[in-house]
Amino acid sequence: TGLSTAAEELEKLRDAHPIIPLILEHRELTKLISTYLDALPELVDPETGRVHTTYNQTVAATGRLSSSAPNLQNVPIRTELGQEIRRAFIAEKNHVLVAADYSQLQLRIAAHVARDRAMTAAFRERRDVHAQTAATVFGVPLTDVASSQRRVAKTLNFGILYGMGSQAFARAAGVSLADAQRFMDTYFRTYRGVAEYMEEAKAVAVTQGYVETPAGRRRYLPEIVSRNPQIRGEAERMAINHPIQGAEADIVKKAMIKIFQRIEQRDAIFDGTSMILQVHDELVFEVPKRSVDTVSRAVKEIMEGVENLSVPLVVDTKAGSSWGEAK
Repeated sequence: TGLSTAAEELEKLRDAHPIIPLILEHRELTKLISTYLDALPELVDPETGRVHTTYNQTVAATGRLSSSAPNLQNVPIRTELGQEIRRAFIAEKNHVLVAADYSQLQLRIAAHVARDRAMTAAFRERRDVHAQTAATVFGVPLTDVASSQRRVAKTLNFGILYGMGSQAFARAAGVSLADAQRFMDTYFRTYRGVAEYMEEAKAVAVTQGYVETPAGRRRYLPEIVSRNPQIRGEAERMAINHPIQGAEADIVKKAMIKIFQRIEQRDAIFDGTSMILQVHDELVFEVPKRSVDTVSRAVKEIMEGVENLSVPLVVDTKAGSSWGEAK
């Protein structure tokens, strides 16, 4: 309907005029105030003194749980102000919060389902996959990879899984279109298994009308044969991403079930422990202070052993008196 003032468009123009960063900052502050600072106190349960979210099983087609009223999966973490809001979520007296987070779970699943030799080797040898990708696309030794180059490679690694094209990657990574295309070409030459998987996923969706996760969670994609290139392109991206993001959801749910069973069986290790939050690859527990080390070890062991992939699953655990401290 006219010129766009969407955040994505304004980000491209951030340095074009002094008012643009101020508009973006104002939007961030307004969203934090309306979504969290004003809303969350009104949602505190008068009986428990706590905020209780609702988890929905059948909203996301990938099988991920979604959170509503309030959505606690969207509490920001990347900005300093967002982290301040996470510090408002605190443990009860004599307890701490333990956050257990799968490391690069989608990339590990991608290496597994694509049977990609280079990516699988990197994970088995405990190398930094983002740094390795940066070394490859920038043509520098692994030891010389700069943090800015690693950020670009991280955007590329995850963007590929969501079917990101060269233009979208150039915008997201802040590189030229020519560099973006060159980086992607180098990526696919290095990770040939991923390239082949992407084409195979699209072909399977066309042939049978759906794709599925290793555990059998299906997603039907009739739009994959649409004559409209935009509609067809979106279906192709879903065909690539669903087996990976759906497998991620399956793994996290299996971990939740196993841990909850231990809690329900009154396992001494989990005495007094509650599983209180799930945020995609992260589980958050409220744990008695005396049990932090034992619970952290037990949770890590269960989560890492819940699925047998061709690459190791790795879980990082952190504890703190607030959710912000536990990240």
